[in-house]
Amino acid sequence: MKIRLAAMAAALAVVGCSKPTETIIPSDMSKWDTELAPVVKKLPEEDQKLLVEYIARAKMSELFSKGGSAIPLGTTVGTAIAEQKKWQAEQLAKAEEERALKEKLQKQAAQARAELDKAVTVVLVSLGRIPKDYQAGRFLDKQQFVIGVSNKATETMVGVSGSLDFVDIFDKVVGGVNFSISEKIEPGATVKWEGSRDYNQFIAEHQAVWNLEEGKYTTRFIPKTIVFADGRKLTADPQ
Repeated sequence: MKIRLAAMAAALAVVGCSKPTETIIPSDMSKWDTELAPVVKKLPEEDQKLLVEYIARAKMSELFSKGGSAIPLGTTVGTAIAEQKKWQAEQLAKAEEERALKEKLQKQAAQARAELDKAVTVVLVSLGRIPKDYQAGRFLDKQQFVIGVSNKATETMVGVSGSLDFVDIFDKVVGGVNFSISEKIEPGATVKWEGSRDYNQFIAEHQAVWNLEEGKYTTRFIPKTIVFADGRKLTADPQ
């Protein structure tokens, strides 16, 4: 008889609280349908959603933990709702911090890019094809690039690196070539960079650049670093 009364008292403690938020979440999941569900129905819709999200997050955390329940014993519905609100606020704050940082970095990158663009002009002088020639010991076709770099700054440059993208008539980047120049470029002067690469017909970028027709594409300079004679550097990634 005493055992039966104790069981009834426990059930009343779970379900019969004056406020749904004072209900303790049963540690035994098998009791949720009978003891927790009726309480959840009494909550406002927003609180129901918060409680469900808290429980789902806790159980997910439990799956990746080494043991123990992710919902502390004695946690009430009200505490769970409050914890979920707190977690959501923290996530919003974190997202805002990340957004602000991303915006800051993008702004810095844009400013750096503007400085680089003001310092040099980079153009494609020629895009060539060198066919393979077994007698000359050239066993693969080659793509040849000649790029001109002009110093628009007032200081002497000793290094320029970046890439030149090839853009088709649909404004799509179909390929590109990286280059690096390590020689003096006086203010107002222009130097040429010549380079080549083995043509691989199975690489989509190689094939697209190989098949470009004169007048049906443009180029776009993507700067990386400019080094001046005094050691100062401009970089596309200020971080």
